[in-house]
Amino acid sequence: MILLAAAIRVVNSFAPIAAAVLVGVIAVTASGYGLWANGRFQAREWRVAWTALALGLLGTVSVAVIHALDRPARPSSSAVLVILSLGSGVITALGLVSLIRQRLPGRATEALAEAVVAALTLGLVIVTVVLAQTHLWHPGRDLPSMAVVLVDLVVLWLAVSLISLTPQHPVGYRYLIAGFGCVFVASSVNWVLMIVGRSSWVPLDAVMLWGACLWAGALLHPSQRSMFDPVPARSTRPSAAHATLLLVCTLVVPTVLLVGVTTGSAGRDPGLAVVATLLPLVIVAYLLNKVFTHAAAEYRAQHDPLTGICNRTLFEDRLKTSLVLAQRSGTGVGVMFVDIDRFKSINDSLGHAVGNQVLQAVVKRLQSCLRGQDTVARMGGDEFTLLLPDVEDKDQCARFAERALQAFAEPIAISGRQLSVQASAGIALYPEDGEDAESLLKNADTAMYQAKSSGRNTFEVYDSAMSARARLRFALEASLRVAVESGRLAVHYQPKYVTATGEIGGVEALARWQHPRLGFIPPWAFIPLAEESTLVETLGEWVLETVCLQAQRWREDGLLQVPVSVNMSPRQFARQPVVAMVSDVLKRTGLDPSLLEIEVTESVLVEHMEEVTQTLRELRAMGVRCSIDDFGTGYSALTYLAEFPVDAIKIDRSFVMRIDSDLGTASIVAAVIALAHSLGLQVVAEGVETDSQLRFLKAQGCDQVQGFR
Repeated sequence: MILLAAAIRVVNSFAPIAAAVLVGVIAVTASGYGLWANGRFQAREWRVAWTALALGLLGTVSVAVIHALDRPARPSSSAVLVILSLGSGVITALGLVSLIRQRLPGRATEALAEAVVAALTLGLVIVTVVLAQTHLWHPGRDLPSMAVVLVDLVVLWLAVSLISLTPQHPVGYRYLIAGFGCVFVASSVNWVLMIVGRSSWVPLDAVMLWGACLWAGALLHPSQRSMFDPVPARSTRPSAAHATLLLVCTLVVPTVLLVGVTTGSAGRDPGLAVVATLLPLVIVAYLLNKVFTHAAAEYRAQHDPLTGICNRTLFEDRLKTSLVLAQRSGTGVGVMFVDIDRFKSINDSLGHAVGNQVLQAVVKRLQSCLRGQDTVARMGGDEFTLLLPDVEDKDQCARFAERALQAFAEPIAISGRQLSVQASAGIALYPEDGEDAESLLKNADTAMYQAKSSGRNTFEVYDSAMSARARLRFALEASLRVAVESGRLAVHYQPKYVTATGEIGGVEALARWQHPRLGFIPPWAFIPLAEESTLVETLGEWVLETVCLQAQRWREDGLLQVPVSVNMSPRQFARQPVVAMVSDVLKRTGLDPSLLEIEVTESVLVEHMEEVTQTLRELRAMGVRCSIDDFGTGYSALTYLAEFPVDAIKIDRSFVMRIDSDLGTASIVAAVIALAHSLGLQVVAEGVETDSQLRFLKAQGCDQVQGFR
């Protein structure tokens, strides 16, 4: 019986330990499985952060098991437990800071500072107000254990900050907060009981293990796989409640010290004066951090991160201020809108890194033209605005614009390259062109687009006629969108005659627009509108399908079996897969590919040689004919003819119309025809209108002609 009783006592003593070990192993195993299962759906930075949380969990479980081994002894403050607890807490805090930084980088440092200040403030107040007034306080023994409690408070604070970044509250993150709360409660109760020298009737290791299980549930829960969007960055200024709490905490210790001096008890604890000094210093340091953080946030909100100059927000604020001052003084205010010409081609060909360096160099050159009171801002992309206060008239603004554009005369050296950069500018002046910031910016932008329409690398001064043209352009664009989407455009066909026989050798499809109120609108008016908007793909595909359907009907009716040519816009090559689009249209319409001819302009071939050449090769492999349209108006790249995979070239009408009056032009046309024939290419002359032109082209052996004659 004695042996049985002893055995029962041994089993009873080891049962709590076995249970603690079992629960701890389950929690650690679950967290490891959660890392493996969920880590496949996360980026490397996320996996590192959650691994840190798992390591912190392992340390917490180890502390709980050691507590179970010490039971039913008094709460322990051994160096091993303190070091293990502090280590796991610090690792966990680092993991939480990493998660906060990945969701909202500017919030991570602020959340950590808030947590540390809150923990230090609470600790100093407790030491001063409670412990320093009793005989139970032993700093050498109690401060390390108190540090464990404060670190657990920091971890809990960071977890709450993490979930406060979003209006969503994922289950996994709620588990995390609940688990940290249990650990904080357990460590706090353990510390208090250790100071008063009593034991707890509640097993604290069980509470800590329960928190570890919730912690593991957060690592295991699938809600951490999906990244939730954070709320916008909030102001870094302390709220009224926050400032009040800091003020109360700052005054608590000096108040206690004052009471001690009044009652004659202050001399019993000289450390009280030290604490009374430390606490305000901690809070002042925190408030200074808030001030500098807020100043940095305001700077970032008002300046462009790439170039360091003003952004739209700060520029508009300065513009409004300048307008108020100008109204009082009767002076003028100039606003200039500057846009880099063909900047997209720099990004596409050389990469965005080179494009960013170009923008920085552009800013330096613009700044070199400014007066002390002027402002340059980046409005976005490659658009800049300049604020010119205290100007007399538009002539002064025009002289400034000339000086600014002249700054781009020299090439910009970027990464060993000499890049020629040009810009277009528009100018608006207060009060003639607008009395508020919005009107001035809009009108300067309108003038800038007028400068681009005038050939780029120039500037325009705003006048009221520009707004009328801009409104008309906007109305035309809206009408064109409706016409394209509702199929109200028409396609006309101009025949191409074989010069030797006079027979029709092909036709060219030409889109036409009959506006219900404005009447006939020529292609040169609405095609650029389509190219500048997103309509060019829809319009191009509609024209191609309409042409293919018509050609198929002609073939089925036995009327016409000659190639039908369709002009392809340069924007179509840039914005859509041309080969796939042409292939789909041919399949839908059933047209023989040999009856379709695609025309591209010479400038497209030279500017995007590799991409367009490959596209033309694929089209010709399908059986589609290809030709160069408006030859001679772009780069006159005769040497490229042997490399381009085309079947024919079309001499632009600007050359044909001068054949009768200019012997030099006639010689050029004759040379082009001879060169094309030597390369096995057919030649089509556009814009033939007179008999003499036709006779000359026939004599030179031009294969086909088209035009009003």
